[in-house]
Amino acid sequence: MYLPRAFREDDRETLHAFIERHAFAMLVIAPPNAELAIAHVPVVLDRALGSHGRLRLHVAAANPIWRLTLATGHATVIFSGPHGYVSARWYETPTEQVPTWNYAVVRAECTPERLAGPELLTMLDDLVSVHEGAGPDAWSTRLLSPALRDALLLEIVGLAFHITKLEGKLKLSQNRSEVDRARVVEGLAERGGADDLELVALMRKPHT
Repeated sequence: MYLPRAFREDDRETLHAFIERHAFAMLVIAPPNAELAIAHVPVVLDRALGSHGRLRLHVAAANPIWRLTLATGHATVIFSGPHGYVSARWYETPTEQVPTWNYAVVRAECTPERLAGPELLTMLDDLVSVHEGAGPDAWSTRLLSPALRDALLLEIVGLAFHITKLEGKLKLSQNRSEVDRARVVEGLAERGGADDLELVALMRKPHT
């Protein structure tokens, strides 16, 4: 990923928070002498495991990507955040500028391993807990009959990805003047889409 210094984000806490907020990821496998394999998957982040954390996910057992993943021994997992068009009209001198695009992404380079049966079940319940909480009304695999649960588990494969490299790109007009940045924030806020407002929040947040 091309990372100009102005847009680079290395803070682990910031990157982990971004992953958890945008946890529907793109899994990319590049086998030697073969086409790219891609899957779109919900991910659970284990922040405390390893120097950069660990990701857990599952795919359909019928999806060949899991075999390619294990055979290749390397995976890229991409988390996409808010993005939006930035009009040159928003700048202080619009006739001397061109439009651009602001966006936020995080990329994790990983080594994969297959999750064993009990680990797969735990991962599924952890994934539900992330989105439903752990209260008494939350869904759990324990609600399934053992026979149905075991049959369904045969239809999926769980994978864990140990993150070896974690990097973020937050392109938020950092290369512009303070006046232009403020005008971009104003333009995004006025347009008011969901991504626009999330970009505004990121642009207003202090960054190192």
